[in-house]
Amino acid sequence: MRPSPSLSDLDTSVPVFRLIAAGVLLLVLFVIATVGSTAPAEEDPMRARLAGVLDAGLRDKLSHYAETMAEKRPVIEIETPEGRFKADNCTGYVALTGRDARGRGLADHPLASHYQECSLMRLLHNSRTPEEHIAPQASLARAVADRLDPATLNALAPAWGGKTRRLANVPADSFAVTDHRIDVAHGDARWSLDVVASVDVAGSPVEDLVVRVGRGSGAGTFMVLMTRDDGALAALPLNVFVAGGGLAMAQAQAQGF
Repeated sequence: MRPSPSLSDLDTSVPVFRLIAAGVLLLVLFVIATVGSTAPAEEDPMRARLAGVLDAGLRDKLSHYAETMAEKRPVIEIETPEGRFKADNCTGYVALTGRDARGRGLADHPLASHYQECSLMRLLHNSRTPEEHIAPQASLARAVADRLDPATLNALAPAWGGKTRRLANVPADSFAVTDHRIDVAHGDARWSLDVVASVDVAGSPVEDLVVRVGRGSGAGTFMVLMTRDDGALAALPLNVFVAGGGLAMAQAQAQGF
């Protein structure tokens, strides 16, 4: 009988190669897992937009955008050459403002104040994160005071301001500037401006500022401040961005064309 092979006679090359292959495979899997865990996570667009909204109340409404746009409001109805149209929530209102004839009718409607937030929410929801900033967040109000051309505010400018070229030069008994707010007093008159958002709505690299302008009592009116070629800030109404013409019209108006 042929003797059984001893342990030294066995061919151990196959198991060794298998062990090496398994080790390499484990190493590759480890490297893939490590790279995947250390790669930067893709930024959530909504989170980035919310970070630029400085007003807590607006930030909360934007975080619940669908509910805000669907919330019932007083029925607003307008008559235009195209017919009669009405809306009872922000979604319907924004759809109406997209047409020139309807948008003009809505702007002067007695119930328009109930829908002012609608255009703002749409604007903020479609905004982007700016690539360049005109100032740190804590200094935005000071930048507005130094660079805003009051004439571009039109009827919302301080009534006693005259023809000053910068807001900071408006005659005043007191002119107080904090991080995001400007308060101006002249006699019994009061005027204020709050920077409520730092976003990109015009498509330029430099940030656009959404502000709320107040004249004494009342909720205030929202406007967008864009940077002109000469470095000054120009104020534009929200409806410029949602009505016919859109961004092209906004950019032209900001430059004074």
